[in-house]
Amino acid sequence: MLVGGGHAHLKCLLDIRKNPLPNQNIYLISPDRYQYYSGMFSGYTEGLYSIDKIRVDLKYMSEKAGVTFIEDKIAKVSVSDKTLQTNTGTTIPFSVVSFDTGSFIKGPSSFKDYLIQIKPNYLFADRMKEYRAVKFPVVVGGGASGVEIALAITAWRKKNGYPTNVKLITSSKLLPSSSIKASILIREIAVHKGLSIIEDDRVEEMNESHVTTQKGRSLPHSLVLWLTGPSSPDIFKRGSLPCDQNGFLLVENTLQAKGLPFIFGAGDCITLESFPDLPKNGVYAVRQADLLWKNITSYLNGEVCSTFSPQRHFLSLLSTGNNEALLQYGSFTVHSKLAWKLKNKIDTDYMKKFQK
Repeated sequence: MLVGGGHAHLKCLLDIRKNPLPNQNIYLISPDRYQYYSGMFSGYTEGLYSIDKIRVDLKYMSEKAGVTFIEDKIAKVSVSDKTLQTNTGTTIPFSVVSFDTGSFIKGPSSFKDYLIQIKPNYLFADRMKEYRAVKFPVVVGGGASGVEIALAITAWRKKNGYPTNVKLITSSKLLPSSSIKASILIREIAVHKGLSIIEDDRVEEMNESHVTTQKGRSLPHSLVLWLTGPSSPDIFKRGSLPCDQNGFLLVENTLQAKGLPFIFGAGDCITLESFPDLPKNGVYAVRQADLLWKNITSYLNGEVCSTFSPQRHFLSLLSTGNNEALLQYGSFTVHSKLAWKLKNKIDTDYMKKFQK
């Protein structure tokens, strides 16, 4: 049972298509027929990509691989009797289950009436199409997602004759996980492109028309796009599965849940016990994808599973709007149109693998 349509499970479907697993019934369950690729969210927001370029048809991919697709959401996991219960009340037995559901972004519950959510990913396209045109867009979060989407909205508004009045609020500097050089450079770029940035401040109060920060700033808003750090799905804690302190599924280097070898996980919904501080991003999810199906089949065959070892440095490409991007690799940082061309090629080539 494959739960979720993330990077690793997409690769599993390709692997199954190439090498079918005899005498096994394989299922993929996801709350939506389509899986949207977050790496191209900014390009879609800016109007560079059509919706079909940024999504994968899970039902079609499943059918090509001989996998049964179920459009539903998991509500409960029972480890003791090896069953999954869905939102529609269906109980599904499994011998092996793998989770690749991604992460969620949860704003404070007291603000929920004033926030627009774009995760899970299947919510993104429709909501962003409306949000980029609102009167007073406000984005909260200075990490890569917040910066990239805020710049994409700014670029789209500039192209389409809307006021370039996007506000970005962050409790730290921009890109706090990157180098100081990258943080300073992205701020200069963002200001030059017309993005209004409020750093080292937090949202303290919110009502239907205004946001108030800890430092006393008051900003008008037309719903707030909350893009702070990732939150875990609640099914792991509810099912008494091994979790880290934040509720993410705790797995060993073989991508198997600690103490439960018939449960696997990959992508943003897991924490590796040996690398608890590993960032939750698509780079590691794609790397885990190469290992996941291999280990599932090894487990089914009674063989030893291989281990995942994350690379120390990885290429990061952050779109800044107008066909430009910030490239980072280790301490090297550069901003250019060539960097965007590289990002565009990597992203579109990646998606084509799943759209055949």
